[in-house]
Amino acid sequence: MGSYVMACAIFVCLLALALIALAKPLQILCKLGLSAIAGGCVLFLGQSLGASVGVNAVTLAISALLGMPGVAGMFVLSLFL
Repeated sequence: MGSYVMACAIFVCLLALALIALAKPLQILCKLGLSAIAGGCVLFLGQSLGASVGVNAVTLAISALLGMPGVAGMFVLSLFL
């Protein structure tokens, strides 16, 4: 019984250390994901209103990395190209 409690305590401590170590990368991934979702929604709305910017992997990556200024830049570029 004592070794089981010790193994559970070690597991909980290792899990806590892993979560602490991965907190910043997970936060960055969540931010990128939310930016991609928001950008995809804006791109889809713009496409349904007649803009010539498609929703694909490249445009979603640009919206994830650059945010709303990147989405606005793609709409401006679509006017000139």
